[in-house]
Amino acid sequence: MVDLSFRFDLWWKRLPASPKDAGKISLLIVRPGEPGEGRRETPDAIEADPERGVIGDRWVTDPDRRLTNQVSLMNSNVLRSLAGDDRAKQALAGDNIIADLDLSEANLPVGSRLAVGDVVFEITPDPHRPCSSFVERFGASAAKKVARAGRKGRRGRGVLMQIVAGGRVRVGDTLRVVSRPS
Repeated sequence: MVDLSFRFDLWWKRLPASPKDAGKISLLIVRPGEPGEGRRETPDAIEADPERGVIGDRWVTDPDRRLTNQVSLMNSNVLRSLAGDDRAKQALAGDNIIADLDLSEANLPVGSRLAVGDVVFEITPDPHRPCSSFVERFGASAAKKVARAGRKGRRGRGVLMQIVAGGRVRVGDTLRVVSRPS
């Protein structure tokens, strides 16, 4: 079978470049209820807790959760290219934090730490891939685009993070890189 996914590289090149060291948070998403319900809330602020993840998010009750993958982060330019400016549609992605930051492996290797005020997150090694719900909500083409970007080290679907130090995160806050492994 011939791999034609290279055609999605042009889509990536057309996206606005994101800052490498600090970026603004444009959207916060909490997934209340049970896994599979698909409910979304877009609060102005969330509480990140090292033991319970994002307070109110279903992560803590998900029997399939990985203990280190408490928070998901997606690039705002990628999401806007897939969902437009409709915040309700953007929320369907389900990522807890949407920010304008370069999430590539080259910029944020596994173990990199990001901070918002006193809150500290660490990038985990698990890849963030499009699931069947992502395909349903955004289409097969969107899933192929972010998957191709992931295979190229760009992390189109975003990153998964562990909460190292908890606290409050707000829309409009700056998410900054505080350390990268050497």
